[in-house]
Amino acid sequence: MVIALSAYEKRSLARFLLIYLGSIYAFICLLAWMFYTIEIKNLHENYALKMRAVASSIAHKIVTAHMMEDDTLQKCLEEKPAETCFGLEEAYQLGLFGESNAPLHVSFSEPVDFTKTFYLANDSFYARDESSQEHLGIHTIVLKYAHISNAINLLRSQVLLYFLLSLSFATVLGYVLAKQFLKPIQEEINHLDTFIKDSTHELNTPITAILMSIGTLKNVDEKKRKRIELSAKRIATLYGNLSYMLLHDKQNEDKSDVDVKKLIAQRLEYFADLMASKQIDLTLNLSEKSLHVNEESLIKLIDNLLSNAIKYNRFEGSIEVTLDFEKLSVKDNGIGIASSKLDDITKRYKRANSDKGGFGIGLDIVNTICKTNDFRLEISSIEGEGSTFSIYF
Repeated sequence: MVIALSAYEKRSLARFLLIYLGSIYAFICLLAWMFYTIEIKNLHENYALKMRAVASSIAHKIVTAHMMEDDTLQKCLEEKPAETCFGLEEAYQLGLFGESNAPLHVSFSEPVDFTKTFYLANDSFYARDESSQEHLGIHTIVLKYAHISNAINLLRSQVLLYFLLSLSFATVLGYVLAKQFLKPIQEEINHLDTFIKDSTHELNTPITAILMSIGTLKNVDEKKRKRIELSAKRIATLYGNLSYMLLHDKQNEDKSDVDVKKLIAQRLEYFADLMASKQIDLTLNLSEKSLHVNEESLIKLIDNLLSNAIKYNRFEGSIEVTLDFEKLSVKDNGIGIASSKLDDITKRYKRANSDKGGFGIGLDIVNTICKTNDFRLEISSIEGEGSTFSIYF
């Protein structure tokens, strides 16, 4: 079953995978390092045992030849490389040293560290053996195994292969587990979304009917009629925000050239009664401006900025709306926002003031629309003096 994820669910999945895979990757790296360290140690020990056994075998042949007074070995050493005389594998080189470590038959040129019985140097292992006991004049046997980096590189390749396979398995497993974990949660979210969508859809019809019927009311006190109209408009605005919040992740927004100045004027007319109820003084500085955007999204953006400026304004306050080539700004002299809350004010369900009602989704919608259209939202506010919301195109 393919699970379609919303943007919020994708972010949650990404955070889960980041934490899970980050910890798993760190653990796998630790295991890979431990495995490599142990294998390198085993490699050294295995070669040490093997080379000591070979060196001991060479010493045994030297002692036997001397005690049996067999000069075959001595003649061979005079005529042929020492490795041939003792039947060594191609990878080995042999050095036979006499008293005071004087070289007798040596197949390699680099100096030997006679203080160590086994060591790694010059990409080679060296094993020293003194069990020949100066038979045939040989005091020390030094066995060299060259090009040990080939074995180390092979080990590294194997460790890297296991490491990458482990990372791939952990990644796939983490993704599958995350999807399975999200599946029941998303089913519940889908049920809730369906319920909210159906509810908001059912609200649309009575809201529209109320708004259309208000104008036909007669013999009704004007204050009461205005109060009903304002309440209906608030519900209509809330309905629009809920619909946008639920659907904007799942729909493609058609864009067109929109006259922003004309649209602002229309939305100000819509909010005129609400501003009049608080006796708010409105100042307009509107220049001609056209944007290639989705008109419904732009309406939601303007409505939420104006709605907040009215809602959080003082009685007989003021609102200044400015539109120029680079930005749209809405400034009020209302209650303002505490500096400690500015960073969170655009997050969903976050509100600067709980006394004015609302669900904390208005500025989240504004922020979402800005991100969708590559706008920049800037908020400046002084608590008790007012706020300015600026949208840079």
